[in-house]
Amino acid sequence: MRSEIALVLACVGALGAAAGIGLAAAVAIPPSLANLGATVYETPTEVTIADASVSLTAPAGWVVRRPPFDDDELSLTSPDGRLEIAVTELNGGFDTAYADLVRGGDAEGAEAVTETLSSGSRARHTEVLDEDGGVVLAAVGDERGPVSAGIVARVTDASIGDYRYAIAEVLDTVRVPS
Repeated sequence: MRSEIALVLACVGALGAAAGIGLAAAVAIPPSLANLGATVYETPTEVTIADASVSLTAPAGWVVRRPPFDDDELSLTSPDGRLEIAVTELNGGFDTAYADLVRGGDAEGAEAVTETLSSGSRARHTEVLDEDGGVVLAAVGDERGPVSAGIVARVTDASIGDYRYAIAEVLDTVRVPS
């Protein structure tokens, strides 16, 4: 009888240990996978997405992450971790891309600014403030272009005004085919 109780207790202990290991793996593995595709460049470096359809310059010291098995997007994170800029390829000209980007969100109907970047591409962007900091949504491309870049720049635990220059600097380096 005692050996049966000891066996049951041993099995319960083994299950508890296995559950603990499983929980630890569930917590540790996703960030590790995200960091597998992370790179920090020592100098400003051109990076591409979507078979080089969209390119931009990653500032020195920023973390560049690509989702596993997905070349159609990337994100840049500032050295202090408060600004993350996600870049994706969107189909169509920048008017269509911008409409797709803001559809159904807080930025829909918000005033947008359209400007010409140093590359000659056009950018349309708007800013949405929230309790964490804020978001800048932008589309970069050409009215006639086959693809555009969708940009979502999110500031956390800071004022978006503190990062406006950094966002503009990255946005100005985005290149798409015309």
